[in-house]
Amino acid sequence: MAEGERRKDRSEGCLTVGVLADPVAMPVLIGEQLAEDLPQLLTDQLDSEQPWDAQVLRERLPPSDSHHTAMMELAEDKMAEHGWDMVVCVTDLPMRSGKRAIMADMNSSRRVVVVSLPAFGAMALRRRVGAVAAQLVADIHRPGTPQEGSAQHRQRRLPVLSGRFRRQTPDQPGVDARISSRWGVARLLLGMVRANRPWRLVWSLTGPLVGAFAFSAFYLLNSTVWEMSTTLSAWRLVLAAVGALTVMTGWLIVYHQLWEPVGERPRVEREQAVLFNATTILTLGLGVAFLYAGLFAVNTVASLVLLSPDILQSYVAGQVSVGTYLLIPLLVTAAGTVAGAIGSGFESEESVRTAAFSLRERERREAFREKHERRQGPLEGDEEGS
Repeated sequence: MAEGERRKDRSEGCLTVGVLADPVAMPVLIGEQLAEDLPQLLTDQLDSEQPWDAQVLRERLPPSDSHHTAMMELAEDKMAEHGWDMVVCVTDLPMRSGKRAIMADMNSSRRVVVVSLPAFGAMALRRRVGAVAAQLVADIHRPGTPQEGSAQHRQRRLPVLSGRFRRQTPDQPGVDARISSRWGVARLLLGMVRANRPWRLVWSLTGPLVGAFAFSAFYLLNSTVWEMSTTLSAWRLVLAAVGALTVMTGWLIVYHQLWEPVGERPRVEREQAVLFNATTILTLGLGVAFLYAGLFAVNTVASLVLLSPDILQSYVAGQVSVGTYLLIPLLVTAAGTVAGAIGSGFESEESVRTAAFSLRERERREAFREKHERRQGPLEGDEEGS
C-alpha cells in the first residue's frame, strides 16, 4: 500500500497539506513551522469541523518561469506520491511583478500555493507566512476571494492580511490569486539579506577574523592608542568606527569581485543587478558590523583584565573611569577591523561568496553572471578578429 493511502486510512476525513521546503536553512525552518501551524490556522480560518493535517518534505525546488510551471509540476507529482490534498511550496527564490514583491501565488486547479520568503521582509516570518498560506489554502478548499465572497468570508481574513499585503487576481495564466507586498523592493531586499544570514560571516572567514584579533591584541597594549582614544572627540571616534566598517566592507566587495556591473547590461537586467548589489552591501555591512561588535566585546573584557587603572593613569588625561575602558576598545577595534580587511586577501573568492550568500543566492548570481558573459563573449571575439 502506498504511503499516501496508509496515511488516509489512519486519518479518515482529514485533509492533508503537503509543505515542500527548499533544502536550505530559511525555507526549511519556515516550512517546519508552517506545517506545525497550518492545521490550527485553517481551522480558525474556515470556522468548520473539518480536520486538517500538514506534512513537511525537504525538496529542491526548481527555478521556474513566471507561471511557476516546473515548481507546480513537481508539487503535483509529490501530491500524488504522498496522497496529499494540497501543496504549499516554500522557497527563497525572489519573485516580482513590476515594482511589487510577490509573496505568494495560487493555482486552484493544480491545488498548489507557491510562497516566496524574501518578499515577507526580515521580521515575524512565521506569523506572516502562516497567515498568507492559510488564506490561500482556505480559498482553494472553499473557492471565492474575499472581495468576491460573502461578508462572512471577508470577516474570516486574518488581520495581518488586511493592511500590509495586497491581494489581486493577475491577468496571468496559471495564477488564480496573488498576494504581494505594498513595500515592494524594500521588503524584498530585507528578505534577501535575512536569507543570506549575515551573522555567519563572523565565523566563516578565518583570514579577517585572525587578522582582526591579532592586530587588536597589539593595539590594546599600545600606549599611543590609549592616549588617542581618551583625547579624541566623540565624533572622531564614531567616524573611525564607521570608517573601519566601510573600509572592510568595501574591500571585501572590490577585492573579491562581488559587485555586479549595471551599465553594461540590458535595461531588463539592470534592476536585478542593482538589487544584487544592494543585497551585497547590506549583507556584508551587517556581517562586518557583527564582527565589530564581537571584537569590541572581547577587547573590552581584555582591557578590564590587562589594563589596571594605575598603568592607564600615567598615559591618559583626567581620571580613569568606566568610559576609559570603553573608549580604548572602541579605537582598538576600529584599527583591528581595518587590519582584518587586509587578512581577507588570503580568502578565495569562492570562500567569501560561500560565507556571504545562501546556496540558492549563489546559484542565482552565478546564472546571472553566466548569462551576461555569454552575451559578451561574441562581442569580444568580434573585436579580436577585426
